[in-house]
Amino acid sequence: MNTVDRVGALTSDTAADQLLRITPLVDLLGLRVDGELDRATLPALAGALASMADRGSFCVDLSGLVFCDVGGLRLLVTAAVGMRGGHILLLRSPPPQVRRLLKLTGWHQTAGLRLQAPPRTPPDPPSPGS
Repeated sequence: MNTVDRVGALTSDTAADQLLRITPLVDLLGLRVDGELDRATLPALAGALASMADRGSFCVDLSGLVFCDVGGLRLLVTAAVGMRGGHILLLRSPPPQVRRLLKLTGWHQTAGLRLQAPPRTPPDPPSPGS
């Protein structure tokens, strides 16, 4: 079970929750997910997503996610399917393996789900003498 601390961050109450940290985003409405999303930590994210469900479009930043099983992906997709009134769930900075699994399953085309394009890396500058 998670509780909300004084700054609004979800804090862990169980060992399983310590594998996953969920905090509010400061730049837009949404959540940042850090750690491992699997069967043991799924309930923590399910609760956090449920708390966001009636607030319109929101973002889930996955840049700190180090592992995600298919149950975690299914939870995110199900949350997107539940969006109403043209609202969307934006997945920001999904790790390459998450992006790949979403494409392999076809879930990247789910109504209500948007993947933020991966950041473009600038080309390396030419080395001196070349």
